[in-house]
Amino acid sequence: MMVQALYRASPFGNSWQGSLRDLANVVSHIRRLRMFGRLSLRNTERLSVAHLYFRAGKLVHIVGNRGDARAILLELREWTRAFVRFDRGIANDIVSLGEEHEQLLHDVLLYLHKRGLVAMQQMSRIIESNVVITTEVKRLITPEEWHILVEGTRRVSLVVAHLVGPREALSVLQDILSDCSAAFPAFACIEIAPTGYLQVMDRSQLDSLSRADLLEGFTALIATCQYFCSPIIGAKDAHKLIIQALNDLCPALVNLGVYHIDHQLLALKD
Repeated sequence: MMVQALYRASPFGNSWQGSLRDLANVVSHIRRLRMFGRLSLRNTERLSVAHLYFRAGKLVHIVGNRGDARAILLELREWTRAFVRFDRGIANDIVSLGEEHEQLLHDVLLYLHKRGLVAMQQMSRIIESNVVITTEVKRLITPEEWHILVEGTRRVSLVVAHLVGPREALSVLQDILSDCSAAFPAFACIEIAPTGYLQVMDRSQLDSLSRADLLEGFTALIATCQYFCSPIIGAKDAHKLIIQALNDLCPALVNLGVYHIDHQLLALKD
C-alpha cells in the first residue's frame, strides 16, 4: 500500500513528505515550479541518508553517507523503501553538479519506475534550466483550447477551495498562485475570484508566452492543485477527484499534454 504524501505540521506548510513511491512526482513538482530547497531521503533498511539540494528547480548539490554524488544516486537504484521529505527554502551555497547528474537522477527515477517502486507522470527533463521539448509545436493556442485551459483551471481550483473550506481557501489558492507565478511570471495575471476559484484576468500577458511555455504553465497549475489535495484525502483520491472535476474536459487536457491520468496509481488497492 502506498504511503500517502503528507505535509508536516500544516497541510499547506513548507515541508512535504511521503514515501519512495512519491519521489518522482516530488522531483517533477520541484522542477516544474523551479523551486529552491532540500530533498531528504532516508532508507531505514540500508541506514542510508541522502540530501539533494535544488536551486530554481535544478539539482545543484548532493550530500550523504555513501560516497560522492554519483555513488549516492547509483545507490538509490537499489532502494525499495524510503522516507522522502522536501523542505522549501533550505539552501546550500555549493553548486557542484551539472548536466551529468541531472541525467543520472532522471535515469534512476525511470529505473525505479520500471521496477514498480515509484509512480511517475511524464516528466520534463531539465538541463541547465532549459526544458527539452521532444516535439516542437509552433502553432498558437486556439480559442477552443483557451476555453479548455481556463475552464479546467477554474474547476480544479474550485475543488481545492471546497476541500479545504472557505476559511482556508483564500490562503491556499494564493499559495498556489505564488508558486506558479514564481516559475511563470506571466501567470501573475491569474487572480482569485470572489466566489473562490482561480480566473485569468488579463489574457494578453499569457499571450506573450510560447505555446510550449503556456501549456507547461497550465500543467504546473493543475498539478499543484492536485498536490494540495493529496495530504488531505490521499494521492489516489486526490487524483480521482481532479479527474471527476475536469469531467468532459479531461480527454482534451490529456491530448494537450496538460494533464496525465496515472492508471498505475488508480489501480492501487486502498
